[in-house]
Amino acid sequence: MTTPALAFALLASLLSVALAADSPKRPNILIIYVDDLARGDVGAFGCPDPGTENIDRLADQGMRLLNAYTHNAPCSPSRTALMMGAYTQRWGKYGLSRGVPIPDDKPTLAETLRDAGYHTGFIGFEKWDIGRWDQGALDRGFVEAAKQTPRRKHEDGGESGSWYVGVDGSYLTESEGDYAIDFISRHGRTEQPFFLYYVPLAVHTPLHEVPEKYLRQLYPDHEGKWEPRQYLRGTLLALDIQIGRILDQLDEMGIADETLVIFGSDNGGDPAAQHRPDPYRGGKRGVNRSNLQWEGNYRMPTIVSWPGTLPAGKSYAGMTSTIDFYATAAAVAETPLPKHCEGVNLLPLLLKKQQPDPDRILFWNTHGSEIARWKQWRIVNFRDGGWRLYDIEADPGETTDLAKEKPEILKEIRARYDAWLAEMADPVNPVRPPDEVYPHSAFGRHARRPFGTGWITVDEWDKIKDDPTQWGESFARERMLKEMGK
Repeated sequence: MTTPALAFALLASLLSVALAADSPKRPNILIIYVDDLARGDVGAFGCPDPGTENIDRLADQGMRLLNAYTHNAPCSPSRTALMMGAYTQRWGKYGLSRGVPIPDDKPTLAETLRDAGYHTGFIGFEKWDIGRWDQGALDRGFVEAAKQTPRRKHEDGGESGSWYVGVDGSYLTESEGDYAIDFISRHGRTEQPFFLYYVPLAVHTPLHEVPEKYLRQLYPDHEGKWEPRQYLRGTLLALDIQIGRILDQLDEMGIADETLVIFGSDNGGDPAAQHRPDPYRGGKRGVNRSNLQWEGNYRMPTIVSWPGTLPAGKSYAGMTSTIDFYATAAAVAETPLPKHCEGVNLLPLLLKKQQPDPDRILFWNTHGSEIARWKQWRIVNFRDGGWRLYDIEADPGETTDLAKEKPEILKEIRARYDAWLAEMADPVNPVRPPDEVYPHSAFGRHARRPFGTGWITVDEWDKIKDDPTQWGESFARERMLKEMGK
């Protein structure tokens, strides 16, 4: 016999299903965050070399952001700023800051989108690179993640080994691309929208591990030793092909116009790989990380695409930041932006429904580099060497210091930088993992991450995360070698 309470519950359930059927599906969200890709190495941003045809295709169907910045550098704080939508210095993350926690009481972008009803997926555990040992992707909002294939050891048996080549001979860039295609094919046509955070290791060194087929595609007549830049372009081509496969998959499934795609890089390129920062200078490395002080380490090749909603083949010259990704995604998901977030929703700006804030200013403090960008001006101080002022629009190579010529501008920007820095927390030390986890977390440099093949859900992860023998790389490698009969 049906009780009134049960009848009401059934009616409410049927009503919610009917309302859901009448409500349009919210857009999917795909963020592609590349490692160490210089702006000047992408064709859509001026590179004359081949190998980024699919990234360029994304720009042709979307919008190039010409004044787009990574909000911190290098990789760990950069990725943290994106995933938290705020200055990482607010909770003590300066410099590389691996192992420094993210706040437990402030939601990540993945947590916000998960709670808004999105199916959240993650690819690229080598470059999660956020928070302390127990704040991995599956601990902070992702419900599904691609396991990382255990990598091949060196022939001498030492713990150091390959970065890109799996013990089964797989090439990481290709494997990550396969995972992306699989995720989109499984979730692209469901009633539930998806959020996929795809963070390939490419184009991080060592680049000599790229399969020769990619080098030969670019340099068919080459003889002799390969140069660092050839390896870089080959690695980038391998990644570009995966991005092309993703765009093809969205097209073939008819969901390209239902999917917001944001493309960017975590920081500038690597001089050791003969990157091309033109027309800027800077990137990784340098004596005492001196390359980090220049514009080329912060201005990124950023693209936003949403066919049918955003105009195709256009550019946006307003100043933007990776912390804006969070605010934009929250707006697309029609969910409130958490109070800790500091970015802005880019869509009204890109659609010209809103004018950019002419007074917007951005700040950086990392590895001895203190920087602010306001209007056309950029001020820089590297390890107390004195503040310099550049007109970055007229002088992209930062060759002429205008500090003495325009002291009033330097003084105004410096005052705003000092006020910002005074709001930030003191630097926080990394948190050391427990002894049983320490050797399996790259000695405290990475959060726990599952090695193996295939996907793992958060429910599966919760069952094994306290047992490194179930997810650690060395254990997964031995299991895979045994399965392969080796």
